[in-house]
Amino acid sequence: MTEVSVTNKDFYTQLHKSNPGYGTSSSYLMDVILPLAADLKPARILDYGCGKSSLVEELAAQLGCASHRYDPCIPEYNTPPEGAFDLVLNTDVLEHVPEAELDAVLADIRTKSEHVIFHIPTLYATALLADGSNAHCTVHSSVWWQEKLAQHFPYVEVLRSINNDQQFYVTWDVSAEARQNLKMVYRQRRRAHSVAKRKHILRMLRMRLLRGHVPKYELQNDIAGKSIAVVGNAQSLCAKDYGPEIDQHDIVIRINRGAIPHIKSHGQKLSWVATSLDIPKSFVYSQQAQRVIWTPAERSFSLPHWLAKHSDIVYLLKTAELKRYHARTEKKPSTGFRLLCLLEELGGYKQIDIYGFDFFASPTNTNHIEPEKARSDHDYDRENHEIQKWMARDPRVSLKS
Repeated sequence: MTEVSVTNKDFYTQLHKSNPGYGTSSSYLMDVILPLAADLKPARILDYGCGKSSLVEELAAQLGCASHRYDPCIPEYNTPPEGAFDLVLNTDVLEHVPEAELDAVLADIRTKSEHVIFHIPTLYATALLADGSNAHCTVHSSVWWQEKLAQHFPYVEVLRSINNDQQFYVTWDVSAEARQNLKMVYRQRRRAHSVAKRKHILRMLRMRLLRGHVPKYELQNDIAGKSIAVVGNAQSLCAKDYGPEIDQHDIVIRINRGAIPHIKSHGQKLSWVATSLDIPKSFVYSQQAQRVIWTPAERSFSLPHWLAKHSDIVYLLKTAELKRYHARTEKKPSTGFRLLCLLEELGGYKQIDIYGFDFFASPTNTNHIEPEKARSDHDYDRENHEIQKWMARDPRVSLKS
């Protein structure tokens, strides 16, 4: 990305221009990066792929050193940096580089420093590029990324990040003192999370007593006479061209984080989200998601605290409903199966087309779980059997292969 270039650079330049908030969020990683950077006592730090974030300036101010920024997609920072650096930051960058061009980019980073802090998300983004592809074009597990980095750096260690969907990688053996300081950071995070969780439970209790959530009859009114597309996360959908067809439906329901690898296969319309995971806030704050179906009836207090404030769009799956759905399968029903059972009970729809459900014949775009582990948690064969029976009973329902 200095002497080398990536083919999709212009798309990211467009995205930065059109979205003022894009590329501004790396500062939320400061508490973890600070003890790691301090371990090196750097005099010069380079933020390689800095976006619009002020992370490196904040870090340099804390450490009393010089900061440098480079990003080929930002005009004011696209001059290739000269010389070597004591530390390079590379946060939320490599997932944007086409896989075929990763080695050239990593080789270039290696010429800047042998000490690098990488931070790499391992799932698809909510942002789409101008060509309809996902802003995260290289999506792999943390194990894959560690092996890729190890092809360019003799030492690569994986460290925890904010959650399991993103990881830190360092290219030197961090000192015992820095590791101890890092433990303190994680301990502070756990304390803050514990306090927030207790407040959240109290908030949920108040909401149930005073306001409640969306009643079932409102969902029935929403879907009455409507055509519905239910879009699952099977990777096999990526090979299809169902996108335009999906978007033609009155209501498009996406599962969990609603990953859209490309609009040609997945479409881009979003009406409802059925999830057991913390969904991107942009779904709600952009008013894309008109309904959020929270499916973990067995742990309803796990509803994300920020989402609990939006009780006017959230439907909490009931324990009695979950018991009925569980009775139809040998193991815990998956999120997608819970949604389909709910839709069948609601009735009144004009048509339901189901996409991206292959019952783990292919991996999922939601996470990097191994098929064997997924099948130990859910009985996908039984779920498939139940959906086939539903289609036999109701010709308005189809499973798109």
